[in-house]
Parts: sequence; C-alpha cells; structure tokens
Amino acid sequence: MKYYPMNDLVKEQSKNHQFSYTVIINLKTSKYDVEEYINKTVRVNSDTKLQEDDLVQKATNVIYGLIETHPDFALCEQTQIIGITFCNAYDRSMS
Repeated sequence: MKYYPMNDLVKEQSKNHQFSYTVIINLKTSKYDVEEYINKTVRVNSDTKLQEDDLVQKATNVIYGLIETHPDFALCEQTQIIGITFCNAYDRSMS
C-alpha cells in the first residue's frame, strides 16, 4: 500500500493518529424484496501501520456496528458486505 502525506482535512479527522486509511465498503441490502446497493466510506485511524487483513477487520467492525445500530438498516431482511476497496493511506510523518 502506498502512503501519502496527510492533508489538513485528514489531519483533523485522524485525531492525531500516525496513520489514517480510507476504505469503501460495498453493501447489498434487501428490504421488502427490493435489493439496494450502498457504498459506505470508513476512515480507520491507527498509531501503527496496518496490514491489509487488519485494515479489513477494523473497517468491517465499523460497518457491522453501523448495521446493528443505525435505523436505516433496522427493517432490512438481509445486509451483506459484497466488496471492500482501499482508497487512501496517509502517514502523518510524511511531508
């Protein structure tokens, strides 16, 4: 994974963590026999450099928490992760 210097927005969102990652999670939901495809953007912050497996686990944990608690998913008969895309990786120490 290639790392980039943090811009001001990422610095603000990363809450002083050393590394920040942007991951897009593709979801397929089913509600009242209608399928819908949703993309959710997740930012994962860390003080250590994450390997892809760890990054996938942390991003999916965020999404599972969203699915369990957000009212938009309450009426869904099924919600399934169908894709994960790594978008950006930032390192605060880079200039």
